[in-house]
Amino acid sequence: TYTDDDLSGWSHIWVNEKGMPEIAASIVGNSLVVSQKDPFGRGLNWPQDLTYLIVPKTGEPEEISVSFGRNSNSIRKKLKTVPEEGSFIIPNTDGKGYGFFRLNEADAKACAAYLSVCENELLRGSLLITLYENLLNRTISPESYMEAMLNYLPKEDNSLLFSAALGYIGNCQRLYPSDPEKLEQVLWRIVTTAEQPQRRLQAFRQYRFIARSPEAVRRLYALWKDGIEPAGCSLSENDYISLSYDLAIQMPDKADEIVATQQARITNPDRKRQYAFISPSVSPQKEVRDSVFASLLVAGNRRVEPWASAALSNLNCQLRQQEAVGYIRPALEALQEVQRTGDIFFPRDWVRALLSGHTSSAARKEVDDFFAAHPDYPVLLSNKVRQQADHLYR
Repeated sequence: TYTDDDLSGWSHIWVNEKGMPEIAASIVGNSLVVSQKDPFGRGLNWPQDLTYLIVPKTGEPEEISVSFGRNSNSIRKKLKTVPEEGSFIIPNTDGKGYGFFRLNEADAKACAAYLSVCENELLRGSLLITLYENLLNRTISPESYMEAMLNYLPKEDNSLLFSAALGYIGNCQRLYPSDPEKLEQVLWRIVTTAEQPQRRLQAFRQYRFIARSPEAVRRLYALWKDGIEPAGCSLSENDYISLSYDLAIQMPDKADEIVATQQARITNPDRKRQYAFISPSVSPQKEVRDSVFASLLVAGNRRVEPWASAALSNLNCQLRQQEAVGYIRPALEALQEVQRTGDIFFPRDWVRALLSGHTSSAARKEVDDFFAAHPDYPVLLSNKVRQQADHLYR
């Protein structure tokens, strides 16, 4: 009663229907042309207001507002000046738009470069999301994305944006593994030189997560063995515990020694029990890991759900994913029982721990085969699996 807008029609598109619009923009002559399309081919149009920035090679950027209605899927807005060659488009500058803002190759490259010189924090935040989603949709190569992000990250002084960028960089390395040397160098430089202690700690935790080179592993092992903290970086006991898991996986010849030493260092009784429960999941012996997995299929062994999730995650870590593919189907088959016997959030955590370390086509086939065998699988649980398996289908 308070608006002339068709709210029921708006709600049907935005709330009831799945998916989001794919939105693209280009400069045609002296105009900005923005179009949206329904990725599921239903012909839906998502009403919303969007803002764009046309950044010229020289001169001041021009901001353009675009408003999509119920029946519009393409809008043309005249620009004040004809953009010169080398101009580029930044979409969703205020971050209020919702959709996949597809960038063409030239705009993607220019936006990535602009990130490190952009002074507007809100615009940088929106750019971070846009570039990451273009990475996931493979319109930006992982190599060019990583290069731009590593150039930008050390310069970011906003804590929220730094944290978000750090997570995006870690996911890029996890989903599209490449030579980690430059990434390790940039992160370690932040660990040892950043002014804010929290930033050093965040970078250290990401460094620990992505470290693969012999030099990085040796450095982490020395830190763990001697209990030394990087200068200006305060590590908790949980940091050393997590580090011991990573080192046991990466240094199988020292795994038993690492686990025994870390267990002896822990004095808190509850933490000792936690470590005793989780640590077998990093054993270099597959038969031990198989027995851990089999035990997790028994409801009584999942009573402390964070412990169970941590053990399952270790079993399916990226470095052992080839050996762990066989865990996928049995763990998915157990999901309904996991839901029945566990906390409301545990099914999501279970599937995340199971699938996040897998990136292979073999893992995707396991998920496909599971759904083929269960065509009427409960929708809510099915969605949880599809959400956590999304990266396998990119």
